[in-house]
Parts: sequence; C-alpha cells; structure tokens
Amino acid sequence: MQAEEIYSEAERLRRRSRYPEALRAFRRARRLFAKKADREGEFICLMAMGDMLRMSGRYRDAEKNYSEAHDLTRKLRSPSLRAEAETGIGLSLRGRGDWRGALSHFRKAKRHFRKTGDTEGLAFVLWAEAGAWRYRGMPGKSIALLKEALKTGRGLSSPELEGYCLNALGGASRVAGLRHLSLLYYRKANEIFSETRDRFGLAYSFCGMGNAERMYGRYQNAHDYFRKALRVYDRIGDIVSSAYTLWSIGQTYLMEGRLLMAERFFNRADERFRQTSDTRGRAYHLLGLSQVHALRGDRKAALRLLERTIRITEKGNYLLENCHARTIHDWLSGRESGLTDIRPACYNRLGVRLRFRGLPFNIP
Repeated sequence: MQAEEIYSEAERLRRRSRYPEALRAFRRARRLFAKKADREGEFICLMAMGDMLRMSGRYRDAEKNYSEAHDLTRKLRSPSLRAEAETGIGLSLRGRGDWRGALSHFRKAKRHFRKTGDTEGLAFVLWAEAGAWRYRGMPGKSIALLKEALKTGRGLSSPELEGYCLNALGGASRVAGLRHLSLLYYRKANEIFSETRDRFGLAYSFCGMGNAERMYGRYQNAHDYFRKALRVYDRIGDIVSSAYTLWSIGQTYLMEGRLLMAERFFNRADERFRQTSDTRGRAYHLLGLSQVHALRGDRKAALRLLERTIRITEKGNYLLENCHARTIHDWLSGRESGLTDIRPACYNRLGVRLRFRGLPFNIP
C-alpha cells in the first residue's frame, strides 16, 4: 500500500475512535512518507500520532511527536504548520497540568491565526486555551474564551467544534457553580454527538451530564451516565477521561455515604492519574480521600492528606483546587466549625458561586 492509502485508513480508524490501531497506521504512513522525502506527509502523520498519544494519556510521547513536527516546519518554511504544532505541544503540557507552559504555546499559535485570518485554527486554539485557564482555576476566563471560540467558528459549520466547545462550557460552568447551565450545555453537546456518532464526544457529554446530575443530588442518574461514559472510554482506551470519570463516581459514592466504594474509586482514579503524570488529578484524589478519612472519624489523617493537597496545588498554581483543600482543612481544623454555610474569600476572588455546608463537600 502507498503512504497516502495507509494514511486514509488511519484517518478512518481515528474517526471510529480506534486510537491504538490508528496510531500504528499513522506510524506506518509516516515511515513511507519519510522514505520518499515527503516532509508535509511526515508532518501530518506526526501531528496525528501526537493526537492519538495525547488521547491515550501519553502526554510526554505526544509532546515528542508534536515537537518533531514543529522542527519539520523549519524545513517546510510554513508558519501556519508551525502554529498547529505549537497548539499540539500546548495541549500535551496542559494534559500534564502545566497550564503556564501550555498558555505560552497557545499564545504563539493564536497570534499567527489572528494575523492570517485562519478562523478554524483560531477557534481551535481558543478552545485549547480555555482548558488551560480552567486548569489554572479561573473558570470565568475559560467560559469567555469558549464563547469566543463558538462565535469565531460559527461560519465553519463544524458540529464537532460546536460539540466540544459545549462540552467544555459544561465543565467550566459546573466548576464555577453554575449547575443549571452546565447540564444545559452538556445536553446540547450530547445531541450533537449522538447525530455525528463521535464516540469520544458522546462519552465526554455522558460524564458531564453525570457530574451535573451529581451537583443536583440526583445520584442514581449520575451513576447511570458515568457507566455509559466508562463503557466508551474503556473501549477506546482513553485512560485520561476515564480517570476523571472514576473520580466522579467516587465523589458520588461519597455523597451517598458509601465510603468503602468511594475509597475504591478514588484509588482507581489515582492509578490512572499516576500513569498520565496528572498532578492536578492527584490533587483531586487526595481531596476525595481526605473526606473519606474525615467521615470515618480519622481527622488527623484527613488533615495530613489536605496539607499534601495544599502543597501540590500551590506548586502547580491550581487556584480552585487549592481553595477546595483550604476550605475542607479550615472546616476540619475547627476554624469555621460554627458555620453552616461556607463561602470562603478564595471562591469570591475567583468569581465562583460555591457554598459548602459541612461534610461531605460535593466538589464540582
């Protein structure tokens, strides 16, 4: 088979969310493009390989492929392709929790896309940048960028772009305390991905709807949606998204008072956070586990875990997660034990509408 034929087959596998098989096919195509010195063919394969590795949680390997693609753009003398590679590198860094490094690459790409009037590239990098600001703990900034991405991409007639922006809006709205908007956005995304049969986007929306239902206290509905999401994630080998889904299941069990199940799912999530070197995910694991210990009456163990969480979130500059950790720590250490309605100043500064009323805390 020719390189172009293998590449087409790889794209077909990618559209069907068969990522491991797609990755192998892209690698074969890349080798054949390299043999005939087709650098542009090599570039598109390297970018696709980076995408497949990133979707599988292999962020360092993904970054390596995007960086090779970036190096090729010097020979190709293509600033547009370089901007695409910058976006890919940024996404790899974002996945590991390095929001600051990610923003540096996204800004370079965004300047080029604005300068050249590349609407599709601009809309995509706005979506990517929004995710970095959410990692930073500034969901308001994330929401503004996602709305700009939707507006920018309006003339592209891209259901995929719209669906992923709506999914991201659902997540940013939830962590901002806007549960009603969160559920609305996820439902709209679910409708789009049900029509386009995008399995990854559909699973993302299922997980999102599960979390929105959890914030309403409708725990059985939440479990139903999480199960749907996990089935898809396990089928396509996505350990990144499944890690957060497992954490969400643990949080749901925590709210139901089923502490053993909560602990099991928090630990299962942490195994995957460790696999993907996701420091922000590790912080979520500790936030969940600390509450399990507190509800069992082991206040000292809970406080130790929360102090670890505070150190992790301070080092990573994860503002929102740091606020969660400090809120629970203050509650347990007795500083605010006389209050029934907590809204710490750190939430106010971030523009987040969250209130916590004792243990367990339903972290969005």
